[in-house]
Amino acid sequence: MRKKLAANDFTQYVQILGRGKKGARSLTTEEAEHAMSLMLSGQVAPEQSGAFWMLIRIREETVEETVGFTKATREYLSKKEPLGTKVDLDWPAYAGKRNELPWFLLAALALANTGVKIVMHGHTFDGENRIYVEQSIQQLGLAISHSREDITRELESRNFAYIPLAQIDKSLGDMMDLKYVLGLRSPVNTVVRMMNPFFASHSVHGVFHRGYDELHLSACELLGDASVLVFRGGNGEAEVNPERDVILGKWQNGVASWSDWPKAEKEHKRLKDNLDLSRLTDHWRGAQLDQFGDQAVRQTIASVAGLLYGETSHEGCLVLADEIWSKRDKVFFDNLI
Repeated sequence: MRKKLAANDFTQYVQILGRGKKGARSLTTEEAEHAMSLMLSGQVAPEQSGAFWMLIRIREETVEETVGFTKATREYLSKKEPLGTKVDLDWPAYAGKRNELPWFLLAALALANTGVKIVMHGHTFDGENRIYVEQSIQQLGLAISHSREDITRELESRNFAYIPLAQIDKSLGDMMDLKYVLGLRSPVNTVVRMMNPFFASHSVHGVFHRGYDELHLSACELLGDASVLVFRGGNGEAEVNPERDVILGKWQNGVASWSDWPKAEKEHKRLKDNLDLSRLTDHWRGAQLDQFGDQAVRQTIASVAGLLYGETSHEGCLVLADEIWSKRDKVFFDNLI
């Protein structure tokens, strides 16, 4: 017979969230921070954690809850061994691509070629019909970092490092993997985009659902973040879809701003039936101009370059993007083999 679990400090938060339509309420920032700290410290039963995240998932997380979860996560990660080098750009990549390749990877590598130190981090769900960036990185011959020492080494040699979430922290990876038993993604997906685990100077967030760009920017303001770009990208990744208009939200120098960029492609150029990674490498080398990838990479570089270099006009950002792309090392992938 299964032993009954005694009530603990976390029980109160499940009760607050689950008291029904009239009795339930959202958590304050302080409550959310404490709840997250309990989960990260291993003081919460799996059943409690699952119930907690799904109760919030039903109505979606609030700005205050997002701030609390993020504060607790950053505080927890700050106690780990620091990297041996400064990170310029934090690039979470958790959504995966469904009907195109991860062109944002080329955008990140082109920026890294110019000296921008980028740490990309993500998580892979087995059995889903998605291309996760980690899979592409492995197939292309790039290194997967498994420790902070690995990240430092990759940044010093290539200015780019990728690390899986579970290697940043196992408990965060376990929280993401609750999807396997719950059947749904949880607000942890927001936390891992917001957390900036290596305290980079800038961060770019890709979101999928409408309204989450506003949630992220509002949370960044309350967190006192320095420089963040957020937009609804391709399948939820930080990649500008050239076949759609995009609204870029920026929090920088204590000011929020929004920019509307028109779609770069008037016709559909996606090749969803051709997801061969050779399209990425051929386009990088200049051996073949990929019609979809060309604008996906260009517009994505432009969006991030605007954040890094304080450019506000779309035209000015495109000038920066073209300059950055022209400086790429065309034999980069050949040297990985």
